[in-house]
Amino acid sequence: MTFLLLCGFVLPSHKQVKYGQTAATKKDSSAYVSNPISKHDSPDAISFEQAQQSSAPIGFRPPVRESWIPLELGGGALAITYGLFKSDDEVYEDLHGIRMRSPVLSSVSPTVSLMGLGTFSIALFGSFYAYHFVTGDQSSFQVANLGMESFLVSGISDQILKNLFGRERPSMATKEGGRWNGPLSYFRHSDNGSKSIASYDAFPSGHTATIFAAATTIADYYHEPWVSYAAYSTATLVGISRVMESAHWPSDVFVGAILGYFSAKFVEELPFNKKGAALNFGVLNGGYDATLSLRF
Repeated sequence: MTFLLLCGFVLPSHKQVKYGQTAATKKDSSAYVSNPISKHDSPDAISFEQAQQSSAPIGFRPPVRESWIPLELGGGALAITYGLFKSDDEVYEDLHGIRMRSPVLSSVSPTVSLMGLGTFSIALFGSFYAYHFVTGDQSSFQVANLGMESFLVSGISDQILKNLFGRERPSMATKEGGRWNGPLSYFRHSDNGSKSIASYDAFPSGHTATIFAAATTIADYYHEPWVSYAAYSTATLVGISRVMESAHWPSDVFVGAILGYFSAKFVEELPFNKKGAALNFGVLNGGYDATLSLRF
């Protein structure tokens, strides 16, 4: 049952500085200060410079840390993934068996699994947009922007990896742990007309990546501890449900969680890179604008 604890507690345990807090130190004079925009400010009273600071993702102040992906975190994730590869079939049988023996889980698990759909994330962050349009609250606008960008990054990354590895889902497995068919296997195999896409797209879990990207975005913005616990606990339950529903192996879910987590972190860091492109949304003179910026 170790798997039940991995997704929920390995990722959020990374120490970080919450957004909106001052992170300056004597050694790092370039650290960012807290957001000067109050969520109660009227959009009409916000200057162009303030609009840039209050817009997502510019409005966020990323944690100050020496390494974006600490070596110990990356090494630990690889070790856990390797261990799950070795025990995928056993852990899957245990979790699926628990579901089959429990009438409650049999009815609840499919519903929980739906929270990993892209439509759920769109509806979730759409509600943040709606709240902003009704109340003028700037923080909800920031969260919605980063949430949607993280959703796109995690979704695109997930599809690339699915087509690269071509792993069988448990429901379609022809061997223990599922067969790894290789790059673009669904399109290469002559029998792809008679086989479901489920024979080729298990790794990693897209539902888990999507919900962890959403959970990370929300947990990184709101400072209350219960928000982080609620967000990551919900995401973990979605991942477990994907195994119970025979949609994924445990390693698919764990790597999906890693992918979603770092997709959100990647989006949060983008505007502060010295080079690259960033799409920024903001409020200017009571209206809304989008700016594509390139740094050389």
